[in-house]
Amino acid sequence: MDRVLGRARDRQPAPGHAHGPGRQDPGGAARPRRPRGRGAADHGVRTVEPEQALAYRLVGHHLHRRTDALTAIGACGIQDSPPGWAAVALHARSHEDRPTGRSVVQVNAMRNAPHLVPRADVAVFTLAAIPPDDELAAVVGRLVATELADAGYGIREALDRVGDAARDALADGPLGRDELHQAFRERLPDALLAWCPGCESHHLRSGLWRTLGRLGITEMPAKATWSLLDPPVTADPVQARAELARRFLRCFGPATHGELATWTQTSTRHARRLIADLGDAVEQVLLAGRKRWVLADETAVLDDPPAARGVRLLGGFDPYVAQPDRATLVPDRALARRMFPSVGRPGVLLHDGRLVGLWRARKAGSVLQVRLETLDGADLPDVQEEADAVARLRGCDEAQLRPA
Repeated sequence: MDRVLGRARDRQPAPGHAHGPGRQDPGGAARPRRPRGRGAADHGVRTVEPEQALAYRLVGHHLHRRTDALTAIGACGIQDSPPGWAAVALHARSHEDRPTGRSVVQVNAMRNAPHLVPRADVAVFTLAAIPPDDELAAVVGRLVATELADAGYGIREALDRVGDAARDALADGPLGRDELHQAFRERLPDALLAWCPGCESHHLRSGLWRTLGRLGITEMPAKATWSLLDPPVTADPVQARAELARRFLRCFGPATHGELATWTQTSTRHARRLIADLGDAVEQVLLAGRKRWVLADETAVLDDPPAARGVRLLGGFDPYVAQPDRATLVPDRALARRMFPSVGRPGVLLHDGRLVGLWRARKAGSVLQVRLETLDGADLPDVQEEADAVARLRGCDEAQLRPA
């Protein structure tokens, strides 16, 4: 873990820079404004401006300046759901492709979703977010917890049985989704299985089998394929929990306990412990009238963040777009509803760190047709080169840009 931690990020302010995110125009697009640094104090707690927080988060995600792939992935993990979109998110952060070999692993991590993480840091993004047994309902989901209780199972008991079944089923090698579910049907009681009308079969509840990654049992060597995590997790749990909180605050600070709980899908009490255990390494600030936490040794970067330069096309589930503090990212509620519908999220266009547009794409043979929508008051930059790069990552030869 130390090798990755030692080069976590280049966060030194660039001399003579301009700043990235700015205030929001009525239509939701950002216009440039220099962050004000240390703001007005409220009973000794200083105020952070929204554009200041966004500029800081851009640096945390390496969206201000591309870096090497392992550093970019290690910032806060990169979600690969929908499948294949991790490559687009990595391109926005790095000048390198996903590392070959075993330095990176895909595992069900935050919110039980598939994520790319450094193999050396698996414990940080999985086991560190697992709370004590009496708070596990937050991890598997309230509905699953209720169903287990009705069937006479405690959550820990159920997870232990599922873990044993997975170790036995995967002992001889990886299994695809259907094969794994069949293995669970052969090894687990009906009370732990749920009826699927579409398949006309029983499946292990997703809140249980997806949690296997977060328990350090499984990894995903290929799409919809699971194997035993190799090697098993051996990291110090105290260090892993502290590092999870630090990485979260570097990418999403200033932040609340609740936002940490939402991002990881853990209990709020566990999130409070994670931040409290950092002790003097964190301090409180005010953002939008609420007290939030930042890393004490990052306040200089928060006050004077490096400028974000260039164009980035981000997917709707990109870690920066999906940040738990949506209100700061998109203060305009009408725009927020369009950016975060229940189905079919659009992508986001950033220019010099500012949110200037939305985009959607579909494949038409070897061409990726990209529809761009400029937000009110924003100037649309030249995005052809970036769109072509995204097209190649999506299996096309080139992109064709169209107005929305």
